[in-house]
Amino acid sequence: MKRLVKLIFISILGMIVSPGLVLNADEGAPVPRERLAFFVEQQKRIASADPNEIRDAIDRLTYVKSNLGTRDLIAALRGAPNFPSSTQNSPVVKFYAAKALGRKGEAVAIEPLLIEYKKQSEALVERENKPRKLKDGVYGSESLSSPYFFGEDDISMVLACGEMLRSLGTLPLTENSEKEIKQALIHKNFYIRSSAADAIYLAGKKETISNLPELLSHEKDPYAKISILSALAGLERLPNQNFKAVVETLKDTDPEIRKKASEALVRMDLTLAAPHLEHAITIENDQRVLLQMREDYKQIQSFRVP
Repeated sequence: MKRLVKLIFISILGMIVSPGLVLNADEGAPVPRERLAFFVEQQKRIASADPNEIRDAIDRLTYVKSNLGTRDLIAALRGAPNFPSSTQNSPVVKFYAAKALGRKGEAVAIEPLLIEYKKQSEALVERENKPRKLKDGVYGSESLSSPYFFGEDDISMVLACGEMLRSLGTLPLTENSEKEIKQALIHKNFYIRSSAADAIYLAGKKETISNLPELLSHEKDPYAKISILSALAGLERLPNQNFKAVVETLKDTDPEIRKKASEALVRMDLTLAAPHLEHAITIENDQRVLLQMREDYKQIQSFRVP
């Protein structure tokens, strides 16, 4: 009897879905077979040992409209747990997989992101090490956990964990994810604290900023400090003392700090930030920061349009 029911169901399904289509389990809608072949191909590439292949597959799954590849992105984030030395576990793969999951916006990614973040972030602490030189991929900092890098080979696990936190901030907050983000605000690593502040802003809940002023007053690292200030000012959106502090940070000697300050001004949605950013642009000599400031300035100017 059960076999008969199964055969009837398959027959009905065959009448509903044409021979050239298969059901998309994520969306409950038919997917052309050639479209499905695309996802199968990316799945195979994610299982490869070549980080470049995996990265390209992640990019393709990120920008395709269907969410069918979300679980494949989660697989890329997890890597190969039973083979720690596998290239599938490289920080660059986890970095881009986390970023992709944040952009896809699927709540199913929350728990895997939390698990992977907890697993990888425990070992991330500030250590006393000899200064790295420019050729090592770090500029302006002596920390091996620096957020500054020149190429994908320089992407460290701390950068990947930071991206996991930011992605958690873009996804719907759960009790566990909110708790983890808040806990990350007091992490030993300055970049994790910075990323947690970004996640607080991205979550968009004003009630989560209650302890940010106290954290800001105790923060010693300039990069983490501007990130906390940026989150606080961005959620408040007021021409108050925090706004003045962000404007003052535009004068910092560190280009990465100036870049974060520029981003903070955009978050505030205040047109009175335009003259300050305009002046900063006239004296900026770092090309990456200059490009960021120009983009931010255009966005601030657009606030004036009704």
